[in-house]
Amino acid sequence: MNILENNYDLNLNILIRCDSSNIIGTGHVMRCLNLCEYYPNHKFTFVCRNFNYNITNKIIDSNHKLILLEYNIEPELNNYKSWIGCDYKKEIDDLEKIIINNKYDQIIIDHYGIDHTIEYEIKKIINKLIIINEVYDYKHYCDEYINYNSDELELVKSINLNENTIYKIGIDYLILNKKFINKKKNNFNKEIKKICIMMGGSDPQNYTLKLIKEINNFIIEKNIFVYIIFGKSNINEESIINFINNENYKILRDLDYEELINIYNIVDLCIGSLSVTAYERLYLNVPQICLKIVENQNIQQLEQFNICNLNNIINKIHKYIY
Repeated sequence: MNILENNYDLNLNILIRCDSSNIIGTGHVMRCLNLCEYYPNHKFTFVCRNFNYNITNKIIDSNHKLILLEYNIEPELNNYKSWIGCDYKKEIDDLEKIIINNKYDQIIIDHYGIDHTIEYEIKKIINKLIIINEVYDYKHYCDEYINYNSDELELVKSINLNENTIYKIGIDYLILNKKFINKKKNNFNKEIKKICIMMGGSDPQNYTLKLIKEINNFIIEKNIFVYIIFGKSNINEESIINFINNENYKILRDLDYEELINIYNIVDLCIGSLSVTAYERLYLNVPQICLKIVENQNIQQLEQFNICNLNNIINKIHKYIY
């Protein structure tokens, strides 16, 4: 992965704009934190709004500077314009003040709510603007565009207004946590005895509960043990607990990467969302069934994943081949 300059004679001061919440999810913040680990010579400052159920504590825990901004608009599911938590003018004003008062070399924007209107103004006051994005709803204006879900250059170019943009697209630019490197699952059973369910960091539509309701009878009948993995921004734990009333289930919350890898190594199958976590499991060679739970999960390498929906999940499990 060669996304940022990594010349050790350079010590870049980089601003990162991203957010997390129970609606936005946690993937943008985690992706940027993963990116930072590859460039220890650079200094990173995160700018985030103080949304409910955010994971900005992980930024502090990773020893990066955090600038926390207030918001006056609640994020709405699938309404990306609301995800910046304010109107465009305030977003531009806030970023301009931060950039002008500090000497940043670059800004990285990993945010579905920010488009060319904001980017164009920010580019006037900073040397380099990098976008990490995989949705095609809005136009962009940037120096570099990163999208590991797509290798269709013309499609990506069609949403960018800067003719001089450098494109870093396709699987070569996948941003995985370094702990997944050089690790592979090596323990496989001939039958499914343990399953883990992981629907992302927030799961705002509670697909976890929907899935459990579909497979619960199968789980009980086959006496399968299920690990349910929650992110910090998931607010659905009570509804899950109220439904599972037997010893076949165990809830695990906010695991770090080492803990997650350990779970992957002991389960026979993972059922999860078609997000970057699907790439993590693929990289580790973890048997998996993926559910597309939000529209922006537009992974093009679909043949590498076992895609399913809730209506035929049991058939998929039955037909799963190790």
